[in-house]
Amino acid sequence: MSPAGARRGPKPKAVHLRAYEVGFGDAFLLSFEYAKAVDGRDSRHVLIDFGSTRWPEKTKKPPTYGEIATDIAERTGGELDAIVLTHRHKDHLSGFANAEAGATIAELKPRLVLRPWTEDPELDKDAPGPRQIDAGSKRFAASLNRAEAFAADVRDGLAGRRGHRGALAALAADQVPNKEAVKLLDELAEKAALGPRYLFAGQDSGIEEAIPGIVVKVLGPPTPKQWPEVTGQRDDDPEYWLRPRALLKNMLAGAEKLEAIEGLGVADTDGALPPGPARWLVERMRDQQVHSLLRIVRTLDDALNNTSLILLFSVGSRRLLFPGDAQIENWSYVLKDKEGRELGTELPDVDLYKVGHHGSRNASPRSLLEKWESRKASLTSVMSTMPKVHGKTVATAVPRVTLIAALEELGSLERTDELEPDSLYLELSGSTSSQKAFTVRHGARRTSD
Repeated sequence: MSPAGARRGPKPKAVHLRAYEVGFGDAFLLSFEYAKAVDGRDSRHVLIDFGSTRWPEKTKKPPTYGEIATDIAERTGGELDAIVLTHRHKDHLSGFANAEAGATIAELKPRLVLRPWTEDPELDKDAPGPRQIDAGSKRFAASLNRAEAFAADVRDGLAGRRGHRGALAALAADQVPNKEAVKLLDELAEKAALGPRYLFAGQDSGIEEAIPGIVVKVLGPPTPKQWPEVTGQRDDDPEYWLRPRALLKNMLAGAEKLEAIEGLGVADTDGALPPGPARWLVERMRDQQVHSLLRIVRTLDDALNNTSLILLFSVGSRRLLFPGDAQIENWSYVLKDKEGRELGTELPDVDLYKVGHHGSRNASPRSLLEKWESRKASLTSVMSTMPKVHGKTVATAVPRVTLIAALEELGSLERTDELEPDSLYLELSGSTSSQKAFTVRHGARRTSD
């Protein structure tokens, strides 16, 4: 059922989406344009994520958070209606920690700040909440916080190492939320006129209160009470979720003991030990520890992705889908569950899809793409990505080549990594009275190489 406020006020005549060039990350500005001014404004704006973990390398001077924030301020006319943080990974929120960019965004005084239900600071309190937030759901959210502390210890314990352990430290660092970014979001949420909202599947987003004439459905994430499968990744490493800090302490202590063995000189570089049984034993023990930690950190990565907000915007004839980094366990609620499928009845009508998880193999379910096969190549997909950052094989590389091919068969695929070096963003624009192809343009930077 449509939210009560969805039909109030005029409907936007056009929709515009700017996908900023942030390398490996997401930063999208969704704008709705009206034929006549509403309360003195002829447009409304939603910022969806603002982060990166690897800036583009095609130019010596890549864009900056401050540069992007300045463009957002100019495009919005100094007023931002909502901020959506799909989940707490760095490549989606680190821009809020940048001093220059954070100050600029704060000046826009967002009226609403949306985050997944797992971010709600009230979860650790005994006060009753929504029926879907039961004790099991609270334990799941608490386990994510413990897991992030675990990842921080991995990062700190292996800092400065090279080889496999250095790569593990970098991966663990990606799982630790930027405290400054979270602090700013908390401050913006506290000051927001429409307040903060921490969403799970089926809730009203609140965006309709800030932006007249649209409908927004929250398709995910479900809570464990709604859909137990959303915690499925956790079952792969039960020892981690029971006592992660103790496990990590033992592993790191074991590594230090190995390196303290007199005469062995254990290092991360190949050939540090002379060939023989001692070298073989040390390397096997080191590999086992690293692989155990790697499995645990990857499990956390999957769990956090599955807390991603999945939002479906409806405006006139347009259906715009933004799933963050949601993976299969999150998606399966609206694809398999009876109540979830009722939420997702408009999925076949989507004509703009923000490609999930930068084009990874596990964030755009085949059954989702199958819903669009009858669209006769009219789907427009937008992907913010950067090749050669994640995945060492063709099967694991991001973006996944088979997914790219499938999306291109369904319609046009617009990619930030294919922007020219002097471009700050790609922008898609379309009328809300039809589902004709979006027009695409590239916005140039104020200064270029």
